[in-house]
Amino acid sequence: MFKVYNISILNGIFITWQWEICMKNMKLRYIGEDEYDRWDKFVDSSPQGNIFNKSFFIKAVSDALRILVCEENGRIIGGIALPHTYGRFYRNPKLTPQLGILLPPLNPEEKHSKRLSREIDIIKAIIHSLPDFLQLDYSFSYNFSNLLPFIWEGYNLNVYYTYVLENIKDLDIVYKNFDYDIKYEIKRAMKNGLIVKSDPDIKRFYEINKKSYARQDMEMPYTLDLLVNLDEAMQESNSRKMLFAVNKDGRAIAAVYLIYDARCTYYLMGGADPEYRNTGAQSLLLWEGIKFASNVSAMFDFEGSVKESIESYFRKFGGNQKIIYNIYKSSPLIKMIYNIARKNKNIVRKIIKV
Repeated sequence: MFKVYNISILNGIFITWQWEICMKNMKLRYIGEDEYDRWDKFVDSSPQGNIFNKSFFIKAVSDALRILVCEENGRIIGGIALPHTYGRFYRNPKLTPQLGILLPPLNPEEKHSKRLSREIDIIKAIIHSLPDFLQLDYSFSYNFSNLLPFIWEGYNLNVYYTYVLENIKDLDIVYKNFDYDIKYEIKRAMKNGLIVKSDPDIKRFYEINKKSYARQDMEMPYTLDLLVNLDEAMQESNSRKMLFAVNKDGRAIAAVYLIYDARCTYYLMGGADPEYRNTGAQSLLLWEGIKFASNVSAMFDFEGSVKESIESYFRKFGGNQKIIYNIYKSSPLIKMIYNIARKNKNIVRKIIKV
């Protein structure tokens, strides 16, 4: 006599068995600071890796850092840097637009379906090993798109966008793809006698940067102390460039702050004196920044905005649109408080001076 089994139950048992076997081969742990070099090398090899995930960068913008890695046979195959504040709040620090889970390098011999399954296993293992938190709020690399494990675990998703010039070695082609308005502004800036100078004075940059926020009646989202800490780390690692647009009177009227590695240069911050907004200075600076980037990186990331006026400006440089996913989860009380704070962030900045 045959015994009838419920197929769905058997499938569930098989999947659970597969997961347990997979987990036995993986080891999840927090690494010590003496192993940060291993993490930084993994960042360089991961498709999702970028300068924001480097230990020296995160330590410069965050008071506390934990790095959770997933290992297989002693080799890092995944991980996430977890900067945090007030103990149990985990989120991207200021001036850190992309973090999140990093996955291993692509294996061209591996079938696509098998790779996806392996990625899901790694992501699940990391999610299940995350520390207890009151809030977890991270924006990922635009090269990270497998958000299903987070959806299954009840996380909320937001979407942001940036624009990336993916091949900046041929500057003639880059310039050719600029919108007419951008080319016109660059020519106008040059006609007005503006010149671009490199200057390491971070305080000078901060004062110009601050004017852009003042024009919009906004508080600065970061302090000078934070910027000085970041700049010192970037200078030590030879990973930053400040450019200033200077008029005929020798006055710096606009500035950009770029950070870079071999993979990509990022337009992290910028600002302009409102009195000289219509001189084309910002477009000239970005063009000079792209030319500098072509000597040190393969790509240029505008670190775009969802604000319509900023997005439309960056779009005119001809970059490819990239999606940045943000995952978010918190306790009900923290969620309510955080939503109120996000809607009134300028008021909050004025109160607590951050």
